[in-house]
Amino acid sequence: MGLLVRLLGPEIQAASPGPADDFWYTDQGQLSFTGVNVSPDTALKISTVFRCVSAISQDIAGMPLIMYRRLERGKERAPNHPLYTVLHDQPNEWQTSFEWREMMLGHLLLRGNAYCLIQEGPRGFADQLLPLNPARMKVEQLSNRRLRYTYTGENSRDTVYTQDEIFHLRGLSNDGILGLSVVSLARESFGLGIATEQYGARFFSQNASPGGVLQLDGVLNDEGYQRLKKGWEDTHGGLPGAHKIAILEKGTKWQQVGLSNEDSQFLATRNLQIEEIARWFGVPLHRIGHTSGVTSW
Repeated sequence: MGLLVRLLGPEIQAASPGPADDFWYTDQGQLSFTGVNVSPDTALKISTVFRCVSAISQDIAGMPLIMYRRLERGKERAPNHPLYTVLHDQPNEWQTSFEWREMMLGHLLLRGNAYCLIQEGPRGFADQLLPLNPARMKVEQLSNRRLRYTYTGENSRDTVYTQDEIFHLRGLSNDGILGLSVVSLARESFGLGIATEQYGARFFSQNASPGGVLQLDGVLNDEGYQRLKKGWEDTHGGLPGAHKIAILEKGTKWQQVGLSNEDSQFLATRNLQIEEIARWFGVPLHRIGHTSGVTSW
């Protein structure tokens, strides 16, 4: 820390999170080739990702979750089973069954894994299912093939649990221990989606070319060039300057131009990324509100 302070200055002490800060235990993400940092939190800011995750998680959370007792012929509800009210009504003190399942599916879809601590109580061996942050969990397989879970709490202390104490919901896995994170696998697709949104935002906030170019008969000196450049940017730059009247000096001509190939490719890229992200989650385009000539029928 002393070396960093000498190199970067004393302000690093105020800028660096404390040892117990959530910063060190949240997904910091990975850089994509676009230069954008992609993590579950940043990916969720993409409207397509948010809609895909919410559509899947809400659909599953809204389905009936009822325990049945098998009979010789048919079945019947088993409300006296210890897990009936835990799963059907309220898995813990602050969440409903719908909220809990929606959250668990959100963790699963973005991070590949979802965890809950199984706590004993009045309702039996699983009185409460307490959700845990997947970013703070470490899973290891022991020599006897059982799993060991190490969870770093908010106090930065590690707590070790056996596999009997943790409810582990995993997605598609290549080792049977941890589920694969869609965000990690689709890092480039999500990164391009974030990059195009940032490009679009900067295009509207910083653009100073409202659909045309200025042509002059002669060559301006440095002072005249800077004056014309500054005046045009101040008047027509960004959203406040959109569609303002341009007052041209003697000899200056305005030439209207259409949408450039670069801008046309930008719009096509945005549409392509919507389809690409939906493909990663397996969600039909009409489910996320994206309709076109292909999907509108």
